[in-house]
Amino acid sequence: MPKEDCKYWDKCYQQNPAHLSKYNHPKKQEEHEVDGAEGKKVAPKRSASSQSGEKEKGEQTEPVDKDKSNTSASSTEMVNEETAKGSYEAETEELHKEAMSNISGKNYMEILEKRIRLSVQKEYDNLCESNEFIRHKFLVEMPPDFYEFWKFVGSLKIDPSKPKDAGLEHLDKVFQLQLVGPFEFLAGKFHGAKLGEPGDYLRHWRFYYDPPEFQTIFVRRGTGIHYGYWRDVPQDKENLLIARNDSAKGCEFQFVAGNAFDAFLYYLEHDFAATPFSSGQLAVTKKAVPKYLSDNSLELAQLDRLQRERNKRVVAKTFHRAGIVVPFDQKTEVGYRPLAVSDSELKKMLAMLDRKDVDNGAAKQAVLEKLQPVANAANIAVDESDFGSALELGIDMFCSGHKELHMLASSLLVPAYSMLSRPQFIAIAKAHMEQRSREVNLSIFEVLK
Repeated sequence: MPKEDCKYWDKCYQQNPAHLSKYNHPKKQEEHEVDGAEGKKVAPKRSASSQSGEKEKGEQTEPVDKDKSNTSASSTEMVNEETAKGSYEAETEELHKEAMSNISGKNYMEILEKRIRLSVQKEYDNLCESNEFIRHKFLVEMPPDFYEFWKFVGSLKIDPSKPKDAGLEHLDKVFQLQLVGPFEFLAGKFHGAKLGEPGDYLRHWRFYYDPPEFQTIFVRRGTGIHYGYWRDVPQDKENLLIARNDSAKGCEFQFVAGNAFDAFLYYLEHDFAATPFSSGQLAVTKKAVPKYLSDNSLELAQLDRLQRERNKRVVAKTFHRAGIVVPFDQKTEVGYRPLAVSDSELKKMLAMLDRKDVDNGAAKQAVLEKLQPVANAANIAVDESDFGSALELGIDMFCSGHKELHMLASSLLVPAYSMLSRPQFIAIAKAHMEQRSREVNLSIFEVLK
């Protein structure tokens, strides 16, 4: 069926497909066609059906009112917009009805939250497929000797039909030694585990006095005795010292080894009491260590060398006695300045918090008043690029063990670690002080039960 010509013809500016399919319109190139003889524009020709229609109306076409034309076109556009809007709203309503029918009457937000959890769980499961999990959850990377020690544990004479965490169970059963933290990831304990908050992973086996620089890997079951890697910088993953602490005795740490193998031997020698039933296995295991190292041609860093090198960079011992390391320019003496008081004077100030004959609130206020000038001096030191001063005082406040001083400790540690470009330690310190515990079973798996 032939289309009718649009009554607005070349003045029509509608782009509606429905309109264009129903009515004829002039082609654009025709609009500027020029008559060669007289140099005048030739009006676009209409179809025969249109011309005959005009003759039936009396040979003359009524002049087009420009205003009416614009009004009509605008009205048509408004109708089209309303139609599109109505279509969108109808589609949205339909999608909503479909969504509501899919959840079988359950709360929509609950379903949405469930889907989000499933997405997060999938991401977590993917993360568990590589050692990237350790860096992502614990904010550090492990040194080569860590992975070699794990291989050694797997080489011990254990039933090969048992799962890959059998080595952990063997050391725990025979030597009361728990391999924890990142070792538990290698053993597959985090695979399929219930998800925790970020802080839960940072607190995993973090004992009461553990500073951010320390990460537990060995624990004597049921006690506060634990061993771990010491990092002065979060990114350190080569030649790390291993320190030991007994949280039941206080905040002091002792460097005992330059690698996980020597730390294991130190534990067997100093923290494990053999019985007639375990003495045979103890002797066999001690011999197995050097044999494994020899068979695999492994040369590991030794404690003496690593400690000598580190001691050159230590600027202050702090209460935990392991010391802190910050960049320090020997010529300009920029990077660290001593605190306004000595360690002994600082401990005298803090001793008031331990007194039983003084009201805790009054004692806290009195101590904070005495500490304020010391803290102010440390903050001024930060402004003058001596970041080590605030780090020292913040660590001392943390090592005092008084939770009343957590806010003060945080106000010192955050700017210090920030200026030293150690943001991972900020996250670890904050997570620890949020839920600091004197318990000895500090596994995340207890928290997530």
